[in-house]
Amino acid sequence: MADFQESVVLPRDRETSFRFLRQPANFLKMFPEDVTRNLDVKLPDTLKKGAVLELNLKVMGQHFHIVHEIIDFAENEKIVAQQMKGPFKLWIHQQLFTDAPQDETLLKNVIQFEPPGGLMGFIVTRKLITEQLTKWIGHGHELLRDSLAKTPS
Repeated sequence: MADFQESVVLPRDRETSFRFLRQPANFLKMFPEDVTRNLDVKLPDTLKKGAVLELNLKVMGQHFHIVHEIIDFAENEKIVAQQMKGPFKLWIHQQLFTDAPQDETLLKNVIQFEPPGGLMGFIVTRKLITEQLTKWIGHGHELLRDSLAKTPS
């Protein structure tokens, strides 16, 4: 199993930041445009324990049907999603919210994963996944900071 971690300081208090990311449409804004351009989704109105997100997306030329379920949820503290169906042997994404100085929020993304098996596993390696996550999450954090800066408290 591999772990990926990346953090960002968001320009809003924890409650506002959490409320913003609890909305699935806002969470999807963090993905690169080339991924979301042809994205087909079924999303709940808000994220809560037991909520299911279905994504049909194209990544690196491949189409994937991915189902995530929110398996752990604590208001203003964490949102944890686990892949229930999809290409990975394991995928658990934790978003952890803590207070930061100046009424800001530290958002820590922790992703535990196991690459796909079979032939795809020879191409989609831990190294490739980590490189893509670094690119996607870093870009997503920039977009998230910009979006929250424009959002009223």
